[in-house]
Amino acid sequence: MDLGLDGRRILVGGASRGLGAAIAEAAAAEGARIAAVARPSDELTATADRIGGIAIPGDLGALDAPAEVAHRAIEALGGLDGLVVNSGGPPAGTFAQLDDATWTKAIDGTLLAAIRLIRACLPALRQGVDPAIVIVLSSSVREPIPGLVTSNVLRPGLNGLVKSLVGEIAPVRINGIAPGRIDTQRIRTLDASRAKDAAMSVEQVQQANRDRIPLGRYGEPPEVGRVGAFLLSRAASYVNGVIVAVDGGMIRSLP
Repeated sequence: MDLGLDGRRILVGGASRGLGAAIAEAAAAEGARIAAVARPSDELTATADRIGGIAIPGDLGALDAPAEVAHRAIEALGGLDGLVVNSGGPPAGTFAQLDDATWTKAIDGTLLAAIRLIRACLPALRQGVDPAIVIVLSSSVREPIPGLVTSNVLRPGLNGLVKSLVGEIAPVRINGIAPGRIDTQRIRTLDASRAKDAAMSVEQVQQANRDRIPLGRYGEPPEVGRVGAFLLSRAASYVNGVIVAVDGGMIRSLP
């Protein structure tokens, strides 16, 4: 199938590694031109070089950064046809463990960063070809994750943003991805933390997670990347306002 991404101009947030890098790689493999955005790092430079993209360093959680990186990406690409809203997961912890400073960091980095980036990119997207937005969420949009109360609060809020914007920004499409247990550094860190708190081995924690997944394994980043590329593409031209679970069947809630 030709996804119709050849020559499309796409800004990908959190693109230095993990799911952002996986989506950037999948879209680039289909011929898209990528502006890879993340905090400054050698990983960001390496990802951009590997896919033939443009590295744009910036901390999207900072007040003025989303507008700045959007401007630089649009200028470098000559416009914008797609946007991937993605950032590092919000701080872990239970409600009792989190203070105001941690909540503020989580809100700035996850919720407000997404709002500001979409706002900054929308004018260019409205002028783009088959424009689409994809927001990388989490399985917490459908089922709370123990020890991740920030994600349990903020990711469903972004789900609400998707549903709210469908009617406001059309014909720009907007969809979300809800990954489950994907083998990224973020998930490995969370598994290690969970093992320490529960006085278990990391392998025991991972096996308990695998036992919940009908496919019996963690996902790989490219399995999310391909879904992201599809949602950005002309092949998904009538897919709008949905949250696509990429979790091996782990979450069985309705819908």
